[in-house]
Amino acid sequence: MAMKYLTYAAIPLMAASLSTQAVTVDQLSSQVQKLNQRIAAADQRFRVNGFASFGMVQSSEPESYHRGITDDVNFRRYTKAGIQMTFNLDSDTAVITQLVSKGENDFETKAEWMYLKHNLGNGFTGKIGRLRKPNYLLSEYFDVGYAMPWTQAPVEVYGVLESSANFEALDLSYDFDLTDDWSAMAQVQYGRAAGGTETTSDNLVALNYSMTNGELTLRAGYSRADVAIIAGSDTATLAGTLDSLVANTNLSSQKAGSSVEGAFGGLAAMYDDGTILAIAEYTFLTVDSYFADQDGYYAMGGYRIGQWMPYLTYAFEETTDNSDRLATSVITSGGAVADATLIATVNGTFAAVALDNEQTRTSLGVRYDLKPGVTIKAQYDMVDAGDYAGEFDAGAPTDGKANVLSITIDTVF
Repeated sequence: MAMKYLTYAAIPLMAASLSTQAVTVDQLSSQVQKLNQRIAAADQRFRVNGFASFGMVQSSEPESYHRGITDDVNFRRYTKAGIQMTFNLDSDTAVITQLVSKGENDFETKAEWMYLKHNLGNGFTGKIGRLRKPNYLLSEYFDVGYAMPWTQAPVEVYGVLESSANFEALDLSYDFDLTDDWSAMAQVQYGRAAGGTETTSDNLVALNYSMTNGELTLRAGYSRADVAIIAGSDTATLAGTLDSLVANTNLSSQKAGSSVEGAFGGLAAMYDDGTILAIAEYTFLTVDSYFADQDGYYAMGGYRIGQWMPYLTYAFEETTDNSDRLATSVITSGGAVADATLIATVNGTFAAVALDNEQTRTSLGVRYDLKPGVTIKAQYDMVDAGDYAGEFDAGAPTDGKANVLSITIDTVF
């Protein structure tokens, strides 16, 4: 009988224990749910994305082509990695930073982007800080090899302002719908491009307009700036030498520290329906000094076959003011005006060092999308600079020609 009473007495204790255990599980479940919500909120506030490219490039010629490409296999030129960090202060305001390390710069890490972005409402967005100049159709993706169809974008167009691709500026953009199918973006920027070794650009104003219907994208852009030569630079030395020699040219000279007006503009179109990819872009550069005015364009077409996309690109660049930079008289050391022979020699110097240029490039390539976020590309470029230096670093080969093979593995993560 005592045992029966003991058993009955234990029933309330067991029930209380089960009840306590149930409450504990509910509490843990609630805590886990709250923790997941906090993690999700933190993930929405702070986001990290990255990209990397690993590649090799080799030219058929020993002459250095476009920043160090020779007949030696180069594993550094096209190798780079970047991290982009976005911290959302709230639903309208974010701080965005992009750090990039490139093999050709001894893997030195630089802040390519560092700006504050704010949604002003009604389609308007403002930015302030270090931004990418919107010089080209694909400016924002210039370092992201995965977003480009090529191993490298055509230097005849994208190389013109590559050394000054970023600037510190204010940016105001307006996104709006044109029709049910077409949307558009208008953008204005004001800032200064500094940090280079040769020139600075002050009072830089850029205007850009683009529109798209999902398959076809059209873009037009124009910018102007006060361009000044940095004292002590190679460009300053060259400008001083030319200024001391040339008594009369068809354009103004430029000394270190002084500024002249420069302008850059472009038109572009891209068609991408998921199978066919076609891009065409034209740009022009004008500077009121010994710097050369330049036009460039390219056209490319690719066709996707499953994971493969073979493509063909033709690019062209030329300086357009060669005759304007010819000397009509030259001062000799004794103060006398030189004869025709010396004038011809000086004009030859202009042609060699003052950027007289003409170059064509035909590129055959193939892209293979190995998996989401990873692509492999191989490209064969046939470059012809003719009688000019073209994009060669220190003089083109005798016939002005070179063939360049490049292979890259591009990733985003």
